[in-house]
Order: sequence, then C-alpha cells, then structure tokens
Amino acid sequence: MITKQKFNLYQVLGLEKLNSLFLKRLGRILFYSSVCYIILLVSNVLLSSFFGFSLFVNFISDLGSIRFIPFPYVHNLICLFGGMVSLPINFYVRNKLRIVYKSSKYSIKFVDFGVAFGIIGNIGYILLGVFSLDRAGPGDIYHSIIASISFVGYILSIFFFSLNIVLSHNCKLKHLGFFGLVVPIALLFTYCVLTIPLIEWFLLSSILLFLLLLNYYVFNF
Repeated sequence: MITKQKFNLYQVLGLEKLNSLFLKRLGRILFYSSVCYIILLVSNVLLSSFFGFSLFVNFISDLGSIRFIPFPYVHNLICLFGGMVSLPINFYVRNKLRIVYKSSKYSIKFVDFGVAFGIIGNIGYILLGVFSLDRAGPGDIYHSIIASISFVGYILSIFFFSLNIVLSHNCKLKHLGFFGLVVPIALLFTYCVLTIPLIEWFLLSSILLFLLLLNYYVFNF
C-alpha cells in the first residue's frame, strides 16, 4: 500500500515525466557527443596526414605515439572522450531493444550480452587513451592486450545486438543486423591474417558506422 502511494505521489508531482524528459535530453547529448567524437577522430587523421601519417602505412595506434605524430596526446584524449561518451549509451540501447523486441525469446539474453561486451569495449577504449604506444609497457604488452580487449569487446557487442535485431520479429533494422553479423567479424578475421593497416581502419569504420546508425535509431531522430 505504501509503495503504491509513493508511486502515485511520484506521478502526481510530475517527477516521472521530468525524469523521462531528462533521460531523453541526456540521450540526445550523448548521441551528438558520439558524432563529435567521430568528427574529432577524422579531423585528427586529416591533420596528422600533413606530418606524413597515412592510412596505408600507419596503424590506428600510431596516432598515439610521438614517433609518428608530434601531438599524440590529442588521440589519447579522443579515446578517453569516445569511450566515456559511449559507455552510458549501452544502457539506452538495452532499454530500446528490450522494449521494442520483447516478444522475442532471444531479446533479453542477446541484448544483455551486447551491453556487457559493449562496456568491456568502452573501458578498453578509455584505457587505450592511457596506455598509448608511448606508454605501452614492455614489448608494448599493455597496449596490445587493451587494444585486443577493446576491439573484441565492440565486435562481440555488435554481434549480439545484431542477433537480437535479426531474430526479432517486425524489426526495422534487418539490414543493419546482417551488416553487424558479417562485416566486422569478416574484417577482424582478415586483419588477423594479413595485419594490414588499411584493413584495421576499415574495421574501425565498420564498428563506428554500425554504432552510429544503431544509436540514431535508439534516440528516435
């Protein structure tokens, strides 16, 4: 009875609507911040090209080393910013997919796996801003482990979100789901076999494209 009264009071005072409005505005801020992250990343790559940086020759991590770029701290800050912005977005995605596709028996399990791996990827990306190539540890071991955790975390997150999308009924994102199931994993496999910088950039691009389109859908633009 007390719980019910508290809930009614919560509605009467308009706090429920206020909370919903706050979360919606926060979501828009997070989305636009993620767009800003991509713009900053692209801008940094373009600026670095004036100092000899090339997608055909340099790996992503080279942006964070004074050996290749005179301003590696910029890339480190971009990693920190991108990881911190993306971290809370996982929970918006979880809420959206669980509500829209709740009729699917796969929904809760796959979405929760997606969120868990997404958090791992985000934390790894944040740590990449700390353990860049200039602070990579003996034999670059710290940086290599964290980079692997970050990439695998994001790819598995996309894989499980995509499974939820593809296996759910009346889904509006089927094409995005199939893209998420095939492209990032195929690029990761190709990169592991060939270890070519350009493929690593394609892999990062596929991750960013999927997450940007998914976030656009989640925040109802």
